[in-house]
Amino acid sequence: MQKVLSHYPAQTALLSRVLASIFGGYLVAASACGLLSVLLPLSPVDATLVATMLSFAIYACAAIRAFCVKSLTQVWLELLIVSSSFYVTISLLS
Repeated sequence: MQKVLSHYPAQTALLSRVLASIFGGYLVAASACGLLSVLLPLSPVDATLVATMLSFAIYACAAIRAFCVKSLTQVWLELLIVSSSFYVTISLLS
């Protein structure tokens, strides 16, 4: 398998960016949705609805960002750092 992937570095890089935009973007959007639902000064139902609506825009921005950064390592690190910082903040606030 390693031999096959080494012959196609451009396709491997593209696949990694696609996976980062799909799964990493979802991770960032989900953790941002949780954080926003805790932070917004609305009723719990309204805060959840507003946070869910905003998470669609956050997901799109994270997916676009995955294709704008030069380094694949930086793409994954940014997504993991942002989502983990959101998660830690949610844990501290709850």
